[in-house]
Amino acid sequence: MITDSHLHTIHFSGDAKMTIDELFVAAELAGLTDIVITEHFDDDFPHELPVPLTFDIPSYFETFPKWIQSCPSSLSLRAGIEFGYQPQLEQKYDLISRSFPFDSIILSNHLIGGVDPYFYRDCYLMSKNDLHSTYINSLADMAERCNFYDILGHFDYIVRYSPLEDPTMHYADCPEAFDRLFKILIYSEKSLEVNTRTIEKLKRAGIHNPFPDQEILARYLELGGTRITLGSDSHDPSTLACNFEDTISHLRRIGFRENTSYIGRKEIRTPF
Repeated sequence: MITDSHLHTIHFSGDAKMTIDELFVAAELAGLTDIVITEHFDDDFPHELPVPLTFDIPSYFETFPKWIQSCPSSLSLRAGIEFGYQPQLEQKYDLISRSFPFDSIILSNHLIGGVDPYFYRDCYLMSKNDLHSTYINSLADMAERCNFYDILGHFDYIVRYSPLEDPTMHYADCPEAFDRLFKILIYSEKSLEVNTRTIEKLKRAGIHNPFPDQEILARYLELGGTRITLGSDSHDPSTLACNFEDTISHLRRIGFRENTSYIGRKEIRTPF
């Protein structure tokens, strides 16, 4: 059983290009058995966009039963959300998480210094070590302050838009920050996402080894972190489960043996 726990559709994610029917076709072609739709909810987003990165949650849950009815019998469809973190939104997000029957909640940070590096890349003027330390510590702050989520999303988001010749993130860049983050996740029993969209972006940029640094994941495992969640972060049909096979091989070499996903906010461990 293969679960993709991070997917966006055009119906409720303002930056997605994939309809629900296209998602179903792509998921079957990719050999997936379980898919989790995690639409964007980035409230108070600091940049002007053609379509907001939030959605009408009651409408989402009115639509979801219709999607389940049209979903192929080979697929299990789960309802999720991806919260885009900012400190002033903690109480609002906590209330949303308790008010609606999500299967799975991802908590992500798309900002550094109050802006998204997709739009403003001044953060890359910092030294690589300082940049990665700042971002990983921001994730640790977020994880420490919040308890309404299941999965910490794309810990390596900051590398996606880097202009550096080698943008990859390594444990040695900021070991104290990584240890702090991992200890918080392990203590609070949250899962660490391995986001294969980042891998795909690095591959397309010609990076020799685009997979998450083995030392990062080995240290997480060494500290007691066994919860790992695979997510393609797909916004269009071409990338569902992208690089899953090679990523699973990478994870197995490090020592991981299970994928963690969620149904009704309860964790499911599936061997891979």
